Amino acid sequence: MKRILTAAIAAPLMGFALPAAAQVEIGVVNSLSGNFATFGERYLTGMEVALEEVNANGGINGEELELVIQDDRSEAQSALAAVEDLENEGVPLIIGSYASSITGPMAQLMTRQEMPLIVLGSADNSITKPGSDWVFRAKHNSTIVAGTYFDYFDYLREEHGEDDLQTVAMLYGNAAWPVSLAETGKELAEERGYEIVGDEAYDQGTSDFRPILNNFRAEEPDILYVVAYAEDGVAITRQMREVGLDTKVLAIDTAAALPNFVEQVGDSADYVATVVSWSKDVQYPGIEDLTNRLREAAGSEPSFYEAEGYLALMVAADALRRADSLDRDAVRQALDETDLETPVTTVAFDDFDGFKNQNPIRSLMLQIQDGEHVTVFPEDLAAEDPTYPNPSWDDR
Repeated sequence: MKRILTAAIAAPLMGFALPAAAQVEIGVVNSLSGNFATFGERYLTGMEVALEEVNANGGINGEELELVIQDDRSEAQSALAAVEDLENEGVPLIIGSYASSITGPMAQLMTRQEMPLIVLGSADNSITKPGSDWVFRAKHNSTIVAGTYFDYFDYLREEHGEDDLQTVAMLYGNAAWPVSLAETGKELAEERGYEIVGDEAYDQGTSDFRPILNNFRAEEPDILYVVAYAEDGVAITRQMREVGLDTKVLAIDTAAALPNFVEQVGDSADYVATVVSWSKDVQYPGIEDLTNRLREAAGSEPSFYEAEGYLALMVAADALRRADSLDRDAVRQALDETDLETPVTTVAFDDFDGFKNQNPIRSLMLQIQDGEHVTVFPEDLAAEDPTYPNPSWDDR
């Protein structure tokens, strides 16, 4: 499926220039159907908000920006076919996709084709480590995310006593991103003196996690570190309560960051912690205006997924404006020289610690408190103090 998306603007937004004329096309490969459509629609919302802003501000040097969108159907093979289609259409760059299992093969193909790729949602380390000259990621990666989790655990341990958090159990799906984050988490746990008392990967499509959770319950872990997509995270949380698995800290990556996680599990969502790249309560310049526009476009409270969609397109537009031409190598060079401030984060593509063209973004820890996602770490960016330890299920 292919969609052409332009920003329809009846009147200029306050403070914006007149809309541009003519057109510059860029490609988007995104999951709008299949298992990852929940995330893909959120990314699309963020890109739509960015597109309206870009075109209201004069587009790309006076030409209107247009998105040529291909649905990858949440499958790597469909994504690769979409890349081939967009390559034939001559777009100067592509933004995509959500899952690391999709974006990884895209990155390899586009490196061979010498076409710039701006990573949309994928965070697996391998996409930018070792990376290539043609692949750029403004959002975080597995190392940054896992590091934020364990920095948070260390912070709680320092605040409440060295002996208070000692053991961790890990539960994660067998897809590329969950495995990557789990493997990095295990390395950090060992480096920082946490004992791993449970380590379980599950097949995608699993619905009954109670046998695993009961085994964990016997080990009484201080921390449960979960990496799960939307439906899995909901099932795991509900079944934790069923089996009475109590932990001092419950961290659920990916699933718990969605606003509808709270709607689906109710008060069982309280005290769950999750890492994100952006939060509406962190006071970056312009964040209130962006949050309002994302909220209006989404029809609900925005998440970091919408913010990352916005960020990816703003990075692309910035590079296209600065590039000497729409030649792909010129666009690649402009991306390499990015130095951009946005209401989501600052962006500069650096080479460090084996990564290439990776933005050293600072991630945030959210905790769900009274049904709301609030930033609780790092301490200097926190809107609220973390609640610790989690109360037992029986005491809620």
